[in-house]
Amino acid sequence: MEKIRELFDNIIELTDAEFNYYLQKISSKDYKKGDIITPKGSIERYAYYIEKGIVRRFIERGEAEATFYFAFEQDFVSAYDSFITQTPCRYSLQALEDTSLLRISWHDVQDLYQQSAKWDKIGRILNEQAYVERSDREFSLLTKSPQERYESLFKQNPEVIKRIPLKYIASYIGVTPQALSRIRRRIF
Repeated sequence: MEKIRELFDNIIELTDAEFNYYLQKISSKDYKKGDIITPKGSIERYAYYIEKGIVRRFIERGEAEATFYFAFEQDFVSAYDSFITQTPCRYSLQALEDTSLLRISWHDVQDLYQQSAKWDKIGRILNEQAYVERSDREFSLLTKSPQERYESLFKQNPEVIKRIPLKYIASYIGVTPQALSRIRRRIF
């Protein structure tokens, strides 16, 4: 809880009462490696904070899958577009290892926004950060080579990336697993 409190306080300082009100709204949920957290076609009911584990967002393309996002410990994750609009999700969220999440429902988020301008600001800043991450990802896909995308992912998360199966990393950077092996041989 200290990490999440610190994250919020870096946006705007909360009183103990304000943070405790938030704590009353959250619950924890554990997923086993490979579990689907949010299936495609469902409506995302929760926003999650990752205490332990890795979550990926992916779409199915025929018999293959395309991974387009990884979230790690101390990240927020959700099918944000579905969560915000309360419409069916176009992709799935999956635990890549045993994962422990804190979650808050859409209704409780709306309640927090109504309770205080501080929570409204926290929500806005977190959504802005998610937008910038998505924009950076799109820019990377348009301007960087697969090797540069791999190197960037590795620099951002050198230890954590070792926990992700190579087939998902290959999908994330837009290459086949064989091409990723060649990239890794060139780098290391």
